[in-house]
Amino acid sequence: MSFSTNVKQELNKNNNLTNKELVKYELIGYLISSNITIIKNSKIKFSTESDYNINRFAKLLSNLNIDYNIEVVREKFCYNI
Repeated sequence: MSFSTNVKQELNKNNNLTNKELVKYELIGYLISSNITIIKNSKIKFSTESDYNINRFAKLLSNLNIDYNIEVVREKFCYNI
């Protein structure tokens, strides 16, 4: 099992998103990944082919009351924040 898989499984066990500081830190982890692109008008685009990552990212954004929309481009999920 890869390190990435182990980390995802550990995060998946933590479905309790009540600690806003931990939620913010996890979101920061996503934001510093190579899946982020800055687009015009100071918008952020998160792209992935992983169902787990896109669902978790959505949960984090919703938990922090951040508006976003989902767009599917060539079978990739993309969030625009």
